[in-house]
Amino acid sequence: MKQVFSCLAIDMGAASIRVVQGIFSDRLILREIHRFDNPMEHRNGAERWNLSVITNGILEGLHKACAESEYPIQSIGVDSWGVDFVLLGKDGLPLEDPVSYRDERTLGMREKWNSRMPEPETFQRTGINYNIFNSLYQFLSVQDSDLLKRTKRILFMADYINYFLSGTAVNERTLASTSQMIHCETKTWDDRILKLLGLSPALFSDPVLPGKDLGLISSRYKMKMPAKIIAVAGHDTACAVAAIPFANQNSAFLSTGTWCILGWLSEKPLLSEDARHMGITNELAANGMFRPVKNLMGLWLIQQLRISFGSKHCYDEIDRMAEKEKASKFLVDPSDPVFYHPENMKTAFDVYFQKNEQPLPLSEAGYYRCAYDSLVASFRKTLLDFEALRGTPFDVVHLIGGGSQSALLCQLTANAFQKKVLAGPVEGAVTGNLLIQYEAWCQENPDLMAMPSLKNCEALRTYLPQPGE
Repeated sequence: MKQVFSCLAIDMGAASIRVVQGIFSDRLILREIHRFDNPMEHRNGAERWNLSVITNGILEGLHKACAESEYPIQSIGVDSWGVDFVLLGKDGLPLEDPVSYRDERTLGMREKWNSRMPEPETFQRTGINYNIFNSLYQFLSVQDSDLLKRTKRILFMADYINYFLSGTAVNERTLASTSQMIHCETKTWDDRILKLLGLSPALFSDPVLPGKDLGLISSRYKMKMPAKIIAVAGHDTACAVAAIPFANQNSAFLSTGTWCILGWLSEKPLLSEDARHMGITNELAANGMFRPVKNLMGLWLIQQLRISFGSKHCYDEIDRMAEKEKASKFLVDPSDPVFYHPENMKTAFDVYFQKNEQPLPLSEAGYYRCAYDSLVASFRKTLLDFEALRGTPFDVVHLIGGGSQSALLCQLTANAFQKKVLAGPVEGAVTGNLLIQYEAWCQENPDLMAMPSLKNCEALRTYLPQPGE
């Protein structure tokens, strides 16, 4: 009888949330069971995530998976975006719907924090660079509030869903590392930073490692197939990196989604002043190594331009439209604040061009091509900065995530880098999530080790720089 291991990945994105089944046998088969939108909502004076929509959608997906699956669901893992958090009261319930990292409450918090701890010291302690959306600045914005005074437990987004499903409240380490509140030497909470924020260490657990068994899904959800909840790498990028079949130790990765994250794996964090000025941040990987990375504006530009133009075209059509356009003579700086959360992305492009006395694109396709070319230019600059800092060029770049489906983006990236680009896996976060669950089960069930290695579960596509590019 063929040996099979079946589990579910709950992959939480800032645009949509999915429940995906992984079936491990002679290969890994992915089955998307359920997907639903996860829009921000402006309520009670802030941009928020709707926890009822999120949890109801997840439960619907889990029930659907149990009803449809040919194999028993043995475990469930959750990954999400970083930095955002849920505040729990003394009854163990959320005190409010969590505020989104795109909310404006962190305006002015950089200066306020730097008056307490200089930025270079914060970087040395945490390895995490300044980003306006970091949890540290979010907590600073509500310090001394009645809300925080009523808080008895703090969980980041994937942590909260683990808790919602299992009743076990823990803070997973890769997700905690995005907060800018973990000390990079001890890999646990920085007591001094917590004290300056007025946060008791009792509000958090010691960060747990990916693979921790949190117990069975709660009986109150009446699942037909009770499954274990496994704390995978809670941060979606850490999951995605765990899925990369690295070509060698001199490989970089580019995770492409709403945000794009460029970086590599390192035994030690990069803490030099040059690294700080370059915007490098040292998040933790699932295997305990560091991920020196830089967060870059990503496919948000394309996604929001599509909405501005009435969502008339699917992304494959947008790619074909942009490919037929000549390379843009005039580019935008994707890191300009005008693109962060505009009401209309096309208008944001127009404002940028007018401010810089540049002509506007002549067509919808022209805007898309400008967005692609601008993103790739920002990737190239960042990679060159990384190579200068390391003193060693990379041999190859692994391009993972949703953007790896775009042949145009992959080829433009290979041309800009003048390096081989290996595209895939597309489902980076989901694949890493499932692999961590599989490895956790292998620890408890040694007979599963007889199953073949499944890390190379998706054929990678190779893009080489084109002559003359």
